[in-house]
Amino acid sequence: MADRKRVATYCGIAGAILSLGAITLGTVIAPPETFTWQGRALSDMGRYGAPTFPLFNGGLILGGLVGLPFAWRLWITCRNSIERLGVVLLSIAVVGMIGVGVFFLEHTALYLETSLHGVAALSVFGVAPFASWVYGSGAALAGDGRLAVASVWFGNVHPLAWLGWLLSLGGEADTSTWFAVPEFVAAVAFGGWIVVLAVTLRRRNDSEPDVPNR
Repeated sequence: MADRKRVATYCGIAGAILSLGAITLGTVIAPPETFTWQGRALSDMGRYGAPTFPLFNGGLILGGLVGLPFAWRLWITCRNSIERLGVVLLSIAVVGMIGVGVFFLEHTALYLETSLHGVAALSVFGVAPFASWVYGSGAALAGDGRLAVASVWFGNVHPLAWLGWLLSLGGEADTSTWFAVPEFVAAVAFGGWIVVLAVTLRRRNDSEPDVPNR
């Protein structure tokens, strides 16, 4: 059991590295006609027919699948129902990330008549900050002040990034301008939070019995 928990903990770190690594590498190698920071969204790297199509979508799918066992690891260490709700939201965000890769831009050219890309993206960017805030609230109730503060502030990064982006537009109608920047900041905040959670769990005594569900 201890070995499974240890592996699941490292899955959280590996999943974050895989997904963020694929996104970052994609921004470096993507040709300007398919992606630029100033005029494109991150998902344009995964658009059907783009040179970075397999890298971007494959990285999100693989990173999400590798990271899912970490949700189980986090769940069995939850100390109250609020933390467990945070884990549920975290899982939704990770599944949403997988969905972004599965339901890539223009996936309707290959399958399904209805595009689900927007729903998947909203599941990540809309749910991830709430996962951090809720789990952080649960950590605070459990008396884990350091993890609570870290979780809440990782969640705060998301709205701050989007607010900063909106203010930078200065009333411009073209909301695609620099859209990839807050997306990337939010992705790093989500991945960084998961890494912090995994490192925190790793530092705990793996031999300590898990708290039973209440």
